[in-house]
Amino acid sequence: MTIPIFYDASGRRARWMRLGVAGAALAGMAILLMLVAALTGARARPALALPEDAARPRAIASVPVAGERGPWVPGGSRVGTARRLPVMGFYMPWDGPSRRSLARHVADVDWLVPGVASVVGPDHRFAFERDDHLHAVLARAPRRPALLPMVQNARDDGSWDGPGTAALLARAPARRRFARQLERMVAAEGAEGVVLDLESLPAGAHRDYRRFLSELRARFAPHDWQVVIAAPVADEAWDLRAYAAVADRIVLMAYDEHWMGGEAGPIASQPWFARVVARAVADTGAKGIVALGNYAYDWAGRATTPLRVDDAWALARRAGTVPRFDRASGNWHFAYRADGRDHQVWLLDAVTAANQRRAAAAAGASALALWRMGSEDPHFWTAIRDGAAGALRTIPAQEQVAVLGQGEVMRLDAQATTGRRVLTADGAGMIRDARVDRLPGSDVVQRVGARRRLVALTFDDGPDPVWTPRILDVLKREGVPATFFVTGANALGHGDLLRRIVAEGSEIGNHSTLHSNLSHRSPEAIRLELGATERLVEAYTGRAMRLFRPPFLGDADPDRRDELHATRVGAAMGYLTVGLNVDPHDWQTPSPGQVVARTIAQVERGTAMRPAQIVLLHDAGGDRSRTLAALPAIIRGLRARGYDLVGVSRLVGLSREQVMPRLRGAEASEALGTRGLFGTVAWMRDALTVLFVVVIAVGIVRALTLTGLALASRDRDRAPDAPPHLVPTFVSVLIPAFNEARVIEASVRRILGSVGARLEVIVVDDGSTDGTRDVVAGAFGIDPRVTLLTLPNGGKARALNAALRVARGDVVVALDADTQFEPETIARLLRWFADPAIGAVAGNARVGNAVNLVTRWQALEYVTAQNLERRALHAMGAVTVVPGAVGAWRRTALDAVGGYPDDTLAEDQDLTIAIQRAGWRIACDMTAIAWTEAPETARALFLQRYRWAYGTLQCLWKHRGLLGRGRPRGLALVGLPQTLVFQVLFAIAAPLIDVALLVTAAQSAWRVADRGWAAAGGDVGWVAACWAAFTAVDLACGWVAYRLEGRRLPVLRMLGQRFGYRQLLYLVVLRALAAAASGPWVGWGKLERSGNVEAPSPGAGIATARSTAANDRAALIHAA
Repeated sequence: MTIPIFYDASGRRARWMRLGVAGAALAGMAILLMLVAALTGARARPALALPEDAARPRAIASVPVAGERGPWVPGGSRVGTARRLPVMGFYMPWDGPSRRSLARHVADVDWLVPGVASVVGPDHRFAFERDDHLHAVLARAPRRPALLPMVQNARDDGSWDGPGTAALLARAPARRRFARQLERMVAAEGAEGVVLDLESLPAGAHRDYRRFLSELRARFAPHDWQVVIAAPVADEAWDLRAYAAVADRIVLMAYDEHWMGGEAGPIASQPWFARVVARAVADTGAKGIVALGNYAYDWAGRATTPLRVDDAWALARRAGTVPRFDRASGNWHFAYRADGRDHQVWLLDAVTAANQRRAAAAAGASALALWRMGSEDPHFWTAIRDGAAGALRTIPAQEQVAVLGQGEVMRLDAQATTGRRVLTADGAGMIRDARVDRLPGSDVVQRVGARRRLVALTFDDGPDPVWTPRILDVLKREGVPATFFVTGANALGHGDLLRRIVAEGSEIGNHSTLHSNLSHRSPEAIRLELGATERLVEAYTGRAMRLFRPPFLGDADPDRRDELHATRVGAAMGYLTVGLNVDPHDWQTPSPGQVVARTIAQVERGTAMRPAQIVLLHDAGGDRSRTLAALPAIIRGLRARGYDLVGVSRLVGLSREQVMPRLRGAEASEALGTRGLFGTVAWMRDALTVLFVVVIAVGIVRALTLTGLALASRDRDRAPDAPPHLVPTFVSVLIPAFNEARVIEASVRRILGSVGARLEVIVVDDGSTDGTRDVVAGAFGIDPRVTLLTLPNGGKARALNAALRVARGDVVVALDADTQFEPETIARLLRWFADPAIGAVAGNARVGNAVNLVTRWQALEYVTAQNLERRALHAMGAVTVVPGAVGAWRRTALDAVGGYPDDTLAEDQDLTIAIQRAGWRIACDMTAIAWTEAPETARALFLQRYRWAYGTLQCLWKHRGLLGRGRPRGLALVGLPQTLVFQVLFAIAAPLIDVALLVTAAQSAWRVADRGWAAAGGDVGWVAACWAAFTAVDLACGWVAYRLEGRRLPVLRMLGQRFGYRQLLYLVVLRALAAAASGPWVGWGKLERSGNVEAPSPGAGIATARSTAANDRAALIHAA
């Protein structure tokens, strides 16, 4: 017996292959581990010191203050009432924290007092502005408080217009006009009255004020509106008893014991508070509402700055201290030095509010008020509700961001933390001692870079091998440095560009690895993105990076914690975050003139409070020709206006070496060692990209070429008009059969029904065990045209050769037992043999059992792959296979090559090549139709195609000497090379292409989800356009293939074939390659027959065919 090609009985090749695969896997794993180690090995570095740090506040000892001594509750009063007192809240619409406090605590207040109006000036100008935010909050509130809009006599600079208010109150016409204005305001607001906060009144104005209140109450009475005033509790000029007689309510301002512009001291010491509140409540009775302060004052001499409680805590954090609880006053204080001046800070918080609540309740107060919402300790509301010390110990982190300084470069100096207080209360519940173990705080951002007449050009998203060098050329020509924020994905493989950026004086910053929207990423993912790019740049340049710009960073003005998500991670790694206030939107491809105009205009609009000195441009991510064209004009235009163009480092006040420090010692050696690793990864990426493009392009060109050749060869495919006497009339039909009892009788009967030729049928029972021999003998035992040979099982080639030895025809037709010929098929094959140069004729095999999706896909594949390809190869004299299901062979040609080969599993392909090498030509007749049974399950299909693919590899190896040389030229230069490339090499590459397409599609979908359609929709459009173009070519070629057979293309079925079916064929080739390399025994295998073949009835013709296919190994071509 002939040893099959590739078979290795010793098993040595299999062992070597296993060792090779294991070695490759270990090497791949080692490279992967090294890559992971390289990408995750970024080091956290200390924060960069900035010039602004010299102005940081430093803690100093507090100056003792001699405050009031006395009881902490009104004398003789009993402390500790559980009664809840109604609460009034003062709300300032212009203040962001006040707006947030309103939204959070609207349900905690009984009266809401918004500061929406003022009356100032010699003309007593009344200004009222409706606050839509207020009414939106009220509309959503589960419990709506009574609304009392407030009118103040405060000027724009914060001072009080006492003289102007006195003049208004002294004149009756002015009072009446003011009253009308108040009436209209209350009606417009849907309010229940008004609060008047008219301060700094001259002593002589109080009588007129009380007269006005009486007039206003009379005017409001029909509406049942209230007139409420705010009055200080410790000013003797305010006769609270007299005011109580003319007002519905009096807000007693029990704070500012030490006031703005005065001496530093407690804002409301507890003894002072108890004394003045007791007297004021006694004077006003049930009309008195005790207002509690919850804020801080920062005194530098007599210059005073009001602070929110959280601002005071943040200031203490920056100064490196904590507020101290003054046991004498019950207020908090600390001190610091900044800019050469000493500062004293006193504050009121939830602890002081809890004590004041108890004292006010003990004094008989009927209600409390907060001055003002937004400045308070977060636990203020807990304190006035029950005053329990235990509820005040933990202080929540602050949600807002504390932003210090000006500029577009940010350093996160502190992160938000919760605070903790330790409190000591006496038996009556008064908190007598307290300390802060840990201050609460918000994120603290130090902004820098506001240096006059300096501008920094920055370029994002690169480097790009096309645009970055051209931009560097412009910068070099103009003598301008810039800062390039690079992504790791684009930097990979472009170390030369990174080194050029550094060599020519510019700077490099980190722009993440994948240009992701980092606000959607976990801290670990952000750390990985920054670390990977950092390690890459270190490997290529030998320098670290300290500048970072998150992708999609909008500006340099964060006001919410979530806006600092990426900055927070970057800060932990030692990065400065570089924002921007100049964005000409060059990525939207405006004209160069528009880019120039926008850039210069935005720079010119910069102010001290909002500098515009960092320009955002792009050197990658698309066509940057407009940016490139605009760059020289931007540089010259800014210089002409007196600006110096610098790197970000100089704008910040640092050197380039500080923002890009050189690596030294072990760090430098490690970075240099990883350069080769990154180079290997870059080479692999580029190779796969090239492979992707080449495979797609060559596949499209091949499809179009084959389609064109198939169309052009229609005339050549037509059967010759041969003289009858030259056409052989006697044919031997060989049918090898192994366990074909279910289908053999139908196959033989169809052959015997052939017209136009004399024939003999030789059935070879190749050791069947299912009664195949009995079926043939019973059905055709008396038919002289049928000969039955019985052999022990030895394979298809042995069976065919045994039949060949007894065959008498000049032409031999071999077919599978599951195949059914149409009546004219044999006659149509025979007519080609009138040409003595023809050695074989290929017919047209079609699927006769298109009963499910698997078989219908095969039917589609046969038409669009096999038949189309065979037509094209026939035109070039390069046919590689006459299908075993329907082919005719000249007997002398078979004898010349030694009959059917038995050392390959693809005996029909092997024989086709051998006959052509012997000098014969191959013809094709697409009207000679046979109906064959295709595998009906995916497993059966896999096994069949595995045998076909393995046999094709055997044939390529056996006839490898013909590749590219020898004769026939068509087979040597086209047939076998295209089989090798498109059936083998493309099948290896095809899974990579599919993976690349899936990855590309997934990346596009991820970009849209991550960045939104506006930013990433173009990627989806590009992927969709490429897929549509490729699919259109595929469908067009399929349409031509079906039209050549007079049939309609099933479009949806062809589209669906790309998903699953073709991937199965790729796996077939890969398994066949593995078997060829390792050398196991590969047998013929046996397709279990279903007997579902349905061929048209004799005479029905081609038009009635159910489906069509060309049945041979080259089916794998189309799949690739």
